[in-house]
Amino acid sequence: MAWTSVGKHNPRVAALRSIAQGKDEHRTLVDGLKLIRDLWRRGLSPEAVFASEEVAQALTHDPELASLSARVPCFQLPASVLERLAPTQHTQGVVAVFPVPHWEEPQGDLIVYLDRVQDPANVGAVVRVAAALGASSVVCSPGCANPFSPKALRASAGTSLFFPVLRDFPFTRLRHWTSNRYSWVAAAASGGTPLSQWQPQRPLVLALGNEGQGLDPELAAGVTHSVTVPLAHGVESLNVAVACGILLACLTGACHTAYTG
Repeated sequence: MAWTSVGKHNPRVAALRSIAQGKDEHRTLVDGLKLIRDLWRRGLSPEAVFASEEVAQALTHDPELASLSARVPCFQLPASVLERLAPTQHTQGVVAVFPVPHWEEPQGDLIVYLDRVQDPANVGAVVRVAAALGASSVVCSPGCANPFSPKALRASAGTSLFFPVLRDFPFTRLRHWTSNRYSWVAAAASGGTPLSQWQPQRPLVLALGNEGQGLDPELAAGVTHSVTVPLAHGVESLNVAVACGILLACLTGACHTAYTG
C-alpha cells in the first residue's frame, strides 16, 4: 500500500481545506476509517485518502485497504495538519474525499421533505431513518443544513452518499413535480390526526418542519392533512428524526399498535 507524503503547502492540502470548509459543492469529506471502509464495501470509491504518517504506516498492513490504494491516490501528511483539516474535533487520523451524488428529481412514492431543518445532525439522522424505514427519497428545502456536510454524513452513517437525497429543492418545485399524484402529510406537534387513526396511502410526501418554527406557512397551507404523535403529559415535542422514524414505521407497517392516541 503506497502512500505519497505531502506537506502543508502542497496544493492537494489547499484543496482538502476548501472541501473541509464546505466550499466545494461537488465533494465532501468523510472522517474515520470505519465509515470510509463501510462506503468502500458498498462500492463507493473515494477520490483520495489522507492520513497522518502514523496511521498511514499502520494501514499499510490492512489487506482490504490495499485494494483501495491500488485504485485511489493515498497521501500522508503531518498529524498537526490533519487535525486542523479534519471535520471532527478528535480525528481518527484518516479522512477521504468523496464525490457528492447528484439527483435530478426525487425517487419513488414515499418522499420525506425537510423544511429548513438547520441542524446537520438532524438532517443526517433523518436520512438514515428514511433509508432504514422504507422511504424512497429525502428532499431538503433551501435553508436546510447541507445533507452532505461532514457532520450530516456522520449522522447518516454515510447514507447520504448512496440514498437519493436532494438539496435546495423549493416546496413549490416539489409541489409541481408531485402534481396531484401525491398526498402531502405534515407532522404536527398537536392538532393533527392522531397516529392511531392515521390511514396513509401512497404515493405520499411526509413534510417535517424547522426545529423551532415548524413548517413554512405556505407549505403548511398546501398539505393534504397533518398527523400527530401522542406524547406523555409534559412532553412538548419530539426530535425531528425521532418523529420521522415513528411516522415512517407506521406508514410502512412496522408500527406497534401501542400508539392508540
